Amino acid sequence: MPSKPRFLALVAVTATLVAPVALPAQAARKAPRYVDLDTVAKPPVTGAEIVAGLEDFVERFPLRQNTVGRDNVAAAEFLAGEAKESGFKVRILELEAGTPTRTVRVVEAIKRGTTKPDNWLAFVAHYDTVAPDGAGATVQGAYDDGSGTNFLRYFGKAFSKIKTKHSIALLWFDAEENGLLASRAYAEMVAEKGQKIDAVLGFDMTGIGYPAPYCICVYYGTLDDGAKAVPILEHVNYDYMKLPPSDGGSGRETTWPFGVEGGLCICGPNIRNSDERSFAAEGYFSMRWTGMREASDYPGYHQPWDTVALMEQVAGSRANLEAGTENTFLSAYYSAMVLDNL
Repeated sequence: MPSKPRFLALVAVTATLVAPVALPAQAARKAPRYVDLDTVAKPPVTGAEIVAGLEDFVERFPLRQNTVGRDNVAAAEFLAGEAKESGFKVRILELEAGTPTRTVRVVEAIKRGTTKPDNWLAFVAHYDTVAPDGAGATVQGAYDDGSGTNFLRYFGKAFSKIKTKHSIALLWFDAEENGLLASRAYAEMVAEKGQKIDAVLGFDMTGIGYPAPYCICVYYGTLDDGAKAVPILEHVNYDYMKLPPSDGGSGRETTWPFGVEGGLCICGPNIRNSDERSFAAEGYFSMRWTGMREASDYPGYHQPWDTVALMEQVAGSRANLEAGTENTFLSAYYSAMVLDNL
């Protein structure tokens, strides 16, 4: 990528965008002094590459349901093998969780930091999909959560070439769709061991967002986390990346195909239920990136037609999906670089 990052603007959206209005909370704010993001290493990853990787992953491992999906174990082994090739120290943990108990898996990949190796910046996503239960099912599970799973793959590729002060932890969880089973068991385990995790960054349903007429929505774990999260997110997304502010929309505006405004929403305490919440429950600072305000705003939520082709349709075009994916990736990457330099 060029020395200055590309932040991608609207391409071929069918709905008309309304110019976003700055949020009241931004008025007269003064951000703390953070690392100069022009001086940090730029990730050698593009949105087009990430979306192509997503297509390949979900076509190769479409049935990832815990206990019943033929591709569940194979997907975990693939993620572990790829992270190992990128220089991470990897293990697949098998834990017993749930009632009645079942075997769940965690792919843990660690790249040691330079000056704070005992402190992690953790990137988390779930690789499993919904099993048929009368309420819905997925096959490829492209958006939920092939997208977040794939984001972690490309964070691994990026950080394999970039030195960080903190250790980078990539954590892929099984059985999120069964009630956060693997992440709860894992978060309790590492908290009991006293593992220092300075930030947990969660990715579930990512990539549909600005420049599509829907928000890139970022949440933080608890109300108390906002004091740390909000100025970092404002600095990265508004001051540096120049993404338009958004309040995330409400009601009809957030549900496809009625989106009218895109932008980056710092949406407050986390209302979305995924694996980062298991860490928040143990007292760890967390943030969550997602696209569209509510999971149900996406028409393929927990349905067999959750595919990359549907993601493109919702985003308005392949170009918009790639651009929204890149903007989301860079938002999280630069936020991590700020956190690494605190």
